Amino acid sequence: MPFLFTHAFLLSALAGLGIPVLLHLLLRQRNPRMRVSTLRFFEVQDTRSSSRRKLRNLLLLLLRLLVFALIVLAFARPYLPEGLGGNPRPPRRDVVLVVDRSLSLRAIDSGSPRWPGVLAEARRILDGLGEGDRAALVGVGERAEVLSGFAPTPLIRERLERLEPIAAGGDLGEGLREAQGLVATLDAPGSASIEVIGDLQRAGAERINAVALPRWLPVRFTRIGSTVAPNVAVADLRASDKTQGPLSITVVNHGDRPVRDHVVECLLDGRPATEQVFSREAGASGSLEWRLPRLAAGWHEAEVRLRASDALTDDNVRRLTFRVPEPIRVVAVENRSGVRSFEEQTFFLAAALDPFLGGTNSGQSGFVLEVVRPEAVTQVLAAAPGRPGPDVVLLPAMRSLPAGVVAALTDWVERGGGLFLFTGDALEPSRFNAEFAGLSPARAGAAESSEAEVPWRIGSFDRSHPVFRPFAPARSGGPAVAEFTRRHPLEIAPGTAVLARFDDGQPFLLARAIGRGAVLLADTTADTAWTDWPKHKSFVPWVVASVSWLADRGEERRLRTPEPLITGTEARIALDADRTGSAAGAGAAGAATKPTTFGLQVRPAPKGPAPRLELRPEGIGSFPVETPGFYSVTDDEGRERWRLAANPPPVESDLSALETSEAERRLVRRTDAESDLPPGWFGNEPGRREWWRPLLTAALALLLVETVVANRSQP
Repeated sequence: MPFLFTHAFLLSALAGLGIPVLLHLLLRQRNPRMRVSTLRFFEVQDTRSSSRRKLRNLLLLLLRLLVFALIVLAFARPYLPEGLGGNPRPPRRDVVLVVDRSLSLRAIDSGSPRWPGVLAEARRILDGLGEGDRAALVGVGERAEVLSGFAPTPLIRERLERLEPIAAGGDLGEGLREAQGLVATLDAPGSASIEVIGDLQRAGAERINAVALPRWLPVRFTRIGSTVAPNVAVADLRASDKTQGPLSITVVNHGDRPVRDHVVECLLDGRPATEQVFSREAGASGSLEWRLPRLAAGWHEAEVRLRASDALTDDNVRRLTFRVPEPIRVVAVENRSGVRSFEEQTFFLAAALDPFLGGTNSGQSGFVLEVVRPEAVTQVLAAAPGRPGPDVVLLPAMRSLPAGVVAALTDWVERGGGLFLFTGDALEPSRFNAEFAGLSPARAGAAESSEAEVPWRIGSFDRSHPVFRPFAPARSGGPAVAEFTRRHPLEIAPGTAVLARFDDGQPFLLARAIGRGAVLLADTTADTAWTDWPKHKSFVPWVVASVSWLADRGEERRLRTPEPLITGTEARIALDADRTGSAAGAGAAGAATKPTTFGLQVRPAPKGPAPRLELRPEGIGSFPVETPGFYSVTDDEGRERWRLAANPPPVESDLSALETSEAERRLVRRTDAESDLPPGWFGNEPGRREWWRPLLTAALALLLVETVVANRSQP
């Protein structure tokens, strides 16, 4: 009967049986021989009683030796495989395959794709399993998930063949956690092992040490691909914070060799726009600038592509969407004629709002500027069919205005227009105070100059007001650098807010609400006659913020660039139902009772069904981002609400990988005593007949017999 032992090494304890035998021989009682002259005075003993005592002692010794032997055999766990008399078979194996499906597995090393190598290694492991062995499958992609529990190898092979790498990052630490959970479900976890197959990319292997594994659980890593692969990636495509700023393209060389004269192709709305050439040293990163032309209002798509091929092609493309708002229509009134452009009063204002004004290669700007003569103001303010009126009028100081202009300005401001007034030598206080009494935030006095050639400066300003919002962050500059040599004393009108003051407390910038519109008054000239502020870089953001506030558009006038989506994550978009028309005014409660439907289109079209946009009760739309491309969200009336760009995770571009030995060193093993022994140490294994329980039962029975015999042996 072929007995086998689970813990055969414990049989070595049987050598301890010799210790009590040796002690028995050394310590047994000996009858001494004595020489006497006569036996008449000694009591005669029964020799048969002495023999019985020796026999009982030997029986006790044998019982104790047998109890000890039975206990040792029980702990060694003898068993019969396949029943009482079956043929012995190898122990069953349970293997967990942890397969990395992250984007880096799409890479190609010297013409050899990585993903087929992953599949080949997984097939080799499955081919090495026996008929009774089982395997489980864990995929590591956007998240680690159990693709199959323990099952026969044909089923695992079938599911393995359907796998493909996805456009997402991977975390091998989470994969090990899922594998450990599968092992814990086994009746006999001691037969389990974990096989990790992937490229061991450093970005995905950072958290291998996040899960503590028992010391008895074998884990083996197999790396597919090289540790270093040449790869150049477009890591980022971002819009500038400035209104007319260029797009920034970040290109990174993740390889160990420099690249020279690579070409980046820039596409705007699907059409080639420009090309740029760059070079990068090994491991270096740098930025390129892409200045956009003037674009029509609405959503636009920017895309940059690397022409050269490398190890990973998925990161050679980067996408960005942005929405160009309807431009703010600005009219600048200019009364100087016959002068060069830089001598005009409105030159610096025009340059701040539209630096490309009059140029043939005009760039993107949030303003449409028109310079008109004073006599044309009334006509410009009158809106005509197909020609909307201006949003803001810039009016420098003038000695006189044509009849009807002030009345037209007053009516236009009351209907929602924005007027920006400046003072200067041409301003006559008496005429100004009379004509602009209903518009101006203050009455002006006679112009005065600073004393002793010490110019005034702006001493305080309201950083919380939108006009000075560009200077709200720390170390963002401000108007304090500007110097002012002349000004008009101002008498503040009722209902006027002082937004800034000179360092001596006199008001500099005032705001007044007139009907549905607003008026700003700056106590300085629009050019450099009274101040050097137009020569400082803080002048442009102040003018832009002031005109934007007067237009009453706020953030809607800024270039809208949604944060690009990252594949392998979930997108969340604020879709307030009260703006869609189907649930107007309902708010969150209305959205919960009558949800709004939104369409979701993806370009290029993904394989399988398109992602579905789910609208939550709080007005948040969410959908999984599975493929790179452009995503368009439309409401139930067919209006495009959002356009977004989806890009692969940048961390997948760095293809540097760990050696298998380094990955094994990063494993964390539990330090508790329990982790030294596999689960099921004292439990039954399937397919075996265990004999440790009968042996322990027999040992307990013999202990009872030994106790009875020992008590009867006492004299």
